[in-house]
Amino acid sequence: MAFLYVTLLLIQNGYDEQLRARNLGLKINIIKWVAAGDAEGSDSDRRIFFHETSGRGDLSFRQTCTVESAARHNPDRPIQVFMTADRLDYSSPWLEVLQNYANVSVVVTDPKSYFTNTPLERWYNQGEWRNSLHKTVHLSDYMRVLTLLKGGGMYMDLDYVTIKRLDEKQLWNFLLFETGDMKLLTNSVVHLERGHRLIDEMIQRLVKYYDPNEYMWHGPSMISHIMSRTCAVKRGQPESNNCTDVRLLPHSYFAPVSNTEWQVLFSNATDETLAQLKNASYGVHCWSGKSNGEHLKVHSNQLYAVLAREHCPHTVALGSADYLA
Repeated sequence: MAFLYVTLLLIQNGYDEQLRARNLGLKINIIKWVAAGDAEGSDSDRRIFFHETSGRGDLSFRQTCTVESAARHNPDRPIQVFMTADRLDYSSPWLEVLQNYANVSVVVTDPKSYFTNTPLERWYNQGEWRNSLHKTVHLSDYMRVLTLLKGGGMYMDLDYVTIKRLDEKQLWNFLLFETGDMKLLTNSVVHLERGHRLIDEMIQRLVKYYDPNEYMWHGPSMISHIMSRTCAVKRGQPESNNCTDVRLLPHSYFAPVSNTEWQVLFSNATDETLAQLKNASYGVHCWSGKSNGEHLKVHSNQLYAVLAREHCPHTVALGSADYLA
């Protein structure tokens, strides 16, 4: 009778996903997001977080690799995976992989509740974004800034492979140039501590301007515009940044392979290329928007495959020899 009461209490409070995982023998930590809850604890500035905003209940193999590689190289930092699905999917091996890392938490998030009582609540509830061709991207753009507002931390898209420990001194309050010409800043990887003034700048911009037809306006274009207006950053001139509270980092730190050369990821790796990555980069952006249809052969000499075998071995062990996503 007591067990039944506890079970009903857990389900009533939204923690049935954790209970279900335990019943399946999974050791993964699953929490339901609640305001001022565990997801925004005292060390949230140190967290590395990811968002899955398509509504699917699991992560693909490549997404799982992204999370595993971050967790593997940063065992003392909280790794949070925000999932917006109504229910988690236990049929694929993503949770079996991620349970190997005690620092990983899956944060089950109801978007409506997440946006409630925030400056972005009206945008969410009005729902114009739901009719956009880019609705998943736009929800992600808005949600990542909202997560920074709630607790700060380091956001990463779900198509990176982290290849070394993320240096907290170097990678603190930073933005990244997306390409070598240093003309556009990206929102695919960013760190800002809780309360940073740039978060408020982004929130104000997102409240004031929304265009359902624009793909990049609420992400890279917005950030680049803010930095130009508030910090006098000129296109192609990173040294023009006159703000001392945010660093602008070169693309080589996380995007050594550009979005126009993504095919390199599926070419044979060379010792020279691997050495360059090891010396100059913390991670590799794999450009899922362009590369998802390309076969990743995990036991081949493809650059992506070589990185995966080294940096997300549990994912590779449970994946198939050939997979697309």
